Amino acid sequence: MSGRVTVLLPHGSGDSDLDCAEAASLLDVPANALRSWSERLSFPHDVGGAGSPRFRRSEIEALRDALPLSHSVSGAIHAARLRVHG
Repeated sequence: MSGRVTVLLPHGSGDSDLDCAEAASLLDVPANALRSWSERLSFPHDVGGAGSPRFRRSEIEALRDALPLSHSVSGAIHAARLRVHG
């Protein structure tokens, strides 16, 4: 994670879809990492069409909040998945 400032949006700010670059920017990770997590760990879910990954804002926000609190990406994904899907 870099030292960039991340603007935190309030929870429930809509469940719009984000393209891969937007989602990766909110997480402050490379787009390749986000695509890899989606493919290997099945979260966040790619809701886009073929060749154009898109992700639900609620899943990205949950993951963004969980990453700094977790010791691993898989732990953060587990916490985010529980937050979004109960």
